[in-house]
Amino acid sequence: PGGKVLALRILPGVDVLETRWSAAKVQFDKAKVNVVGVEFTDGDPAKTKKIVNDYIQRYGTIDGVWMDAGATAVAAVEAFQDAGKPVPPINGEDQLDFLKLWKDKKLTAIAPTYPTYQWRTPIIAALRVLNGEQVSSPWKLPQPTITQDNLDQYVDAGMPPLHYAMCGCTDLPGYPQRWK
Repeated sequence: PGGKVLALRILPGVDVLETRWSAAKVQFDKAKVNVVGVEFTDGDPAKTKKIVNDYIQRYGTIDGVWMDAGATAVAAVEAFQDAGKPVPPINGEDQLDFLKLWKDKKLTAIAPTYPTYQWRTPIIAALRVLNGEQVSSPWKLPQPTITQDNLDQYVDAGMPPLHYAMCGCTDLPGYPQRWK
């Protein structure tokens, strides 16, 4: 209670991002967390870094960074590093640059994911229904979470920084060569 959390959002009006923020807001209010700022980054690392730096300057200590999407998590971490401040708990995504930084710097982090391969799950369910096969009820989209316990299985040093560990591409022809 009372911890200072900076909420970084990418864009307003995107349904999944609005849903994430509304859920986070409920939990922050319930936990009596002090959300010191809710800022839109436009997915721009430079803008993200500036926003985080401004809040560090304003508050001195930030106890956590919450992001509705983690594509600029590395920039947020770098702002703390540049300021000589400890990196507070932060969430990101399954983007390899964040996962590698998390592992290398031993961050306190989590990466709830909404993998890109999820577009396939409603098609799979529909095909099962059309084939007379059972579909679990309710049908749940897989939303794995990367934690400290399973981080190593998602970090692939051979892939580029912007590669998403849960791309759903690992069983496609040409993987990993075509992704490097």
